[in-house]
Amino acid sequence: MTEENENPDEAASETTKKKVAAPPSDKIAVVLRNVGNAPILQKQKYNVDKNKTVKWMSNWIKGKLKLKEDEQVILYIAQHFAPPLDQHVGNLFDCFGTNDKLVVQYATQPAWG
Repeated sequence: MTEENENPDEAASETTKKKVAAPPSDKIAVVLRNVGNAPILQKQKYNVDKNKTVKWMSNWIKGKLKLKEDEQVILYIAQHFAPPLDQHVGNLFDCFGTNDKLVVQYATQPAWG
């Protein structure tokens, strides 16, 4: 049996609280695009933790490409600049993300100056 004296405003505010209480996701969608002679990855879209650094992502891509230890991977944002290695992926997403994803170009040799 339901209580008839229930205040509709209180019920609405409880519903609103439940919707607001959902925690934001700690992952962002990253789309990887090869540049120049860099090998193409089979899978190009990944969910990456916002707190990961560019250095971590560079090493991670290097592992995915199965490159040798002395080979390098250079990451680019917006097809023209290489972000600092200590930059967090979440910050790049906040500044340069479009359509709920961050597009990152990767190369094995310098592509843009």
